Order: sequence, then structure tokens, then C-alpha cells
Amino acid sequence: MREALHISQSQTELLGTAPSVTVIIFILLSSYVAAKLEMKKTIIIGLLLAGIGGILPVFASSFPMVLISRIILGAGLGLYNPLAVSYISALYTEDTRASLLGMRNSMEAIGQTVLIFLAGILVNISWTASFAVYALAFPIALVFAWKVPAVTVEKKESSSKEKMNPAVYALVAFAILLVMNSIAISVRFSSIATEINGSAFNASNCLALMPILGIIAGFVFGSVHKLFGKATMYLGVSFFIAANLLIAMSSKNMLPLLLGLFLSSIPGSWCFPFIFSNLDKITTKNTVNFATSLIFIGCNIGNFIAPITMSFTQTITGSKELTAPFYVFAILFVVVLAVTIGATRKQNNDPVKESI
Repeated sequence: MREALHISQSQTELLGTAPSVTVIIFILLSSYVAAKLEMKKTIIIGLLLAGIGGILPVFASSFPMVLISRIILGAGLGLYNPLAVSYISALYTEDTRASLLGMRNSMEAIGQTVLIFLAGILVNISWTASFAVYALAFPIALVFAWKVPAVTVEKKESSSKEKMNPAVYALVAFAILLVMNSIAISVRFSSIATEINGSAFNASNCLALMPILGIIAGFVFGSVHKLFGKATMYLGVSFFIAANLLIAMSSKNMLPLLLGLFLSSIPGSWCFPFIFSNLDKITTKNTVNFATSLIFIGCNIGNFIAPITMSFTQTITGSKELTAPFYVFAILFVVVLAVTIGATRKQNNDPVKESI
């Protein structure tokens, strides 16, 4: 694409980051738009924007048009993404809701894998043809409009302006940490593995298993949640602690590195569905959609700052070892686990909070 458009490296990177900016903006706006238009119409508009913005380079392949298309794509994705969670929470309850939220998490990974595969086939025709994969948004919007019932979230009347529960901001911070750690593991795995096995080692096969394990973990989340209840969150965080410790101690051993990599693919598929499944118990009906949006923004922030954080944690440890930052991540998740257990016990001992 860079050669065809005769653009610089910075312009190429701009095309890659432009959707991220509008995704964050429209994630923030999605709850307000949904309140005005209702969730179903907002999701359909988001899908149509994603489809139009996505396929635009197929028909107009100048740099300005591709940039505009990426901005529109990000707007569409940001508009409907958090509402997918809100829709499930509005239509279903208890174990069914938990199972579907786990499946939603898995479908993200499946969708990404399928679209990348299709784009890889289409790029053999031309680089513009690969953008045709976004046309799938149109039949999805059609099926959604035809089959999915409209949902109206009843707002609870309040004489004063409701404030967001501070616990939501703690969940946003947790989302930043979780995504940041996941990205750090997937990015640094190859370098650590190469140090152990030599430059001829191909890490891609191991990394390819991560989304598969995440998909499986998402599909079994409903059963795990039904079996362990609130302890599902403890289990997910504990897996992250174990994953980080295994990677941190794997400087000369491939086995703990692989175990750490595979373990790290599970917690996100359990923690996020658990959070979304219980979010309506933490915040009010009037703020739950916005709270969901904030957590999605936290995920985007974690993705963006992961490389910066790795350099920062490397400096903190004072070590040149590639595995050193994962000791810091392990300590942070130990703190998260302790705070989570403490907060849950406090809530259980408070009859007012428990009723909420």
C-alpha cells in the first residue's frame, strides 16, 4: 500500500493508528447515541459505518480517501462495540448471560482470525481488494435488523445527577493492566524464545495457539462461572500471576516460557465476561452503558501503552533480562487479587451494598 500510494513511513503509520483515535471517541459517544436512538438502531448505524468506511479503499485508493475511510471505520467500530455487551446484559440474566458474554469474547478472536485469513487471500488480487472483507458488516447489519429484538433500557428516575461508582474506574485500571500485560507477553515472547533456542527458532506456531486457547476458554466460561461463581475472577487473576512468574523465571528454560504463554491466554476470556456479567450490580441502570464504554476504552489504552510500559518496567527492575518486567506484572496482579478479595469480603459484610 505504501508503494502504491507513494507515501512516507509516518503516513503509513497514521493510517494504522487513525481508527484507534475514532474508536475511543465513539466508544465514549455510543451510550449517549443509544440513549437518543435506542441500542438496536445505534448498532446498525455502527455496522453500516464500519462497512462503508472499511470498503471505501476498494473504490477510491488515494491517501486522503484511505485516511477518511479509516476514520469512518473507527467511528463505526466504536459506536457498536460496547453495546454488544450491553445488549446481552439487557436480554439475558444469570448463567445464560455469563455464557453468552464468554462466547462474545471468543467470537472476537474467531472474527479476527477469519477476516485476516480472507484478507490474506484477497491481497493476492490487489492490496485494495483486501479491504473488501469489511463488506461482511452489511449482511451482519441486515440479519441484526431482521432477527434481533429492539431493547429499551429503562432508566431509573433520580432527583439528582447520578455519579459513577468509583469501583468502575478501578475496573478500567484493571482492564488497562490486563490488556497491557497480554500484549507485553505476546510481543516479548518471540525475543525470549530466540534467546533460549537461537535465531532459527520460529515462535509463530506457539503464538498461533494463544487465540485458540482464548477461544476455548471463552466458550467454557459459562460452565466455569456456574461452578466457581465469584471465585472465577480470583481464578483468572491467579492464572495471570502464575503466567507472569513462569515467564519471569524462564530465562534459560523453554518449558516455563511456554506454560506462561499458554496460561496468559485464558484470564482475559474469563475476567472480562465476569466483569461485564456483574457490572449492573456495581453501577446503576442509568450509567451501566457508559461504564461498559469506559472499560472498553481501558482496553484500548492498555493496547496503546504496552510498549512504553515494558520499557518503564525494565528500568524499574534495573535488569537487562527480557524476562525482568514480568516480575513487576506478577506483583501488580498479586495486589489486584488482594484488593479484589478484600473488596468482595467487605461487600458481603455490608447488607446495603450486597442488595445493590
